[in-house]
Amino acid sequence: MKLYFIFFLFLFYLQTSVASPLIVAHRTGTADFPENTRYAIEKSLSNQADIVWITIQFSKDGIPVLYRPMDLSELTDGSGPVSDYTLEELQLLDAAYHFKQDDQYIYRGRGVKIPSLHPILLSYPQVKFIIDIKSPDADPEIVAHSLIEMRENIQSPDRLVFYSTEQKYLDALPEYLNKFESRKITRKILANAIMAGKCIIAKNKGDLFISSQNKHYAFELRRDVKVVEKFTLGKGTTRTQLVWNQQAMDCFKESEEAKILLIGINSAKDYQLAKKLGADYVMVDSPLQAKEWR
Repeated sequence: MKLYFIFFLFLFYLQTSVASPLIVAHRTGTADFPENTRYAIEKSLSNQADIVWITIQFSKDGIPVLYRPMDLSELTDGSGPVSDYTLEELQLLDAAYHFKQDDQYIYRGRGVKIPSLHPILLSYPQVKFIIDIKSPDADPEIVAHSLIEMRENIQSPDRLVFYSTEQKYLDALPEYLNKFESRKITRKILANAIMAGKCIIAKNKGDLFISSQNKHYAFELRRDVKVVEKFTLGKGTTRTQLVWNQQAMDCFKESEEAKILLIGINSAKDYQLAKKLGADYVMVDSPLQAKEWR
């Protein structure tokens, strides 16, 4: 009897641990440390982040670097777009210049630099990364070629998953790469599941629907949207909020290979909701806080 009890306790522990969503450090942990920096990656991993989300743009000399905003003045002591600077010039800037905690610029002047992508991937050969492609002025084909070549020169390339809010970058990447479905298609699937009770997992290509090859989906747990309805005499627009529910999760999970990332999980309450729904991983701004939620 005692052995059976221990066995069932072990099964319960195994199931609950497997069901807990993995923690994704958004922009390497943007609430805790200067985002998209080597320092933040190191600290987020020490705070038990399972996956690191990094944002990339391309320098003037075609090198992918970790940086998010349109202008360097937002986070650094430089100004202008990333694409106006070579890698060497970018690494002269202070990547922590505007990062503030408790009204103090505690990392300013401490040598925190904008890193390039390839050395980061080489430095953490066992770490899974989600790579968010942001370059507003880069050619998608050149971006794809660069990332494919870089991927071939690192250990365990399948640990990388690519994401972008710009569909042109995802379309330029070959199908064999791990990449997220576009936001447009993900939003459409989610809206159909929540608002119409329909589960349609497909890509819309013209008038045809084809089965989606991308098994990674990312969307906010809650997202304000506009719903446009067509009437005989015109259109009506209603503001509403899409909130994931079990029906929506079950729809996406019709494929056993599907992986769901819920964005904007910044409280223990939302983490537990994501766990209950069956999300595979959640994006958090503060791994330092999130490690207490599991």
